[in-house]
Amino acid sequence: MNKKLKPFIEGLAVGCVFISITMLFQIPLYMSFIIGALAALGGYRNSIKMDQEKATKRNGPKDQNGE
Repeated sequence: MNKKLKPFIEGLAVGCVFISITMLFQIPLYMSFIIGALAALGGYRNSIKMDQEKATKRNGPKDQNGE
């Protein structure tokens, strides 16, 4: 999977899950979409953050001077 496409897909998946969960509680549709959009944004940002952490782990720890 393309590295630039992966965060979008993960964010979209998180948003869809949150929309379906809020629909179970019979929250109005527009509120479900707002909650889903915010969850998708959070999922997107979390995916990018996790990828950066994985990359830093793969490159190994650095010393205190940053070298």
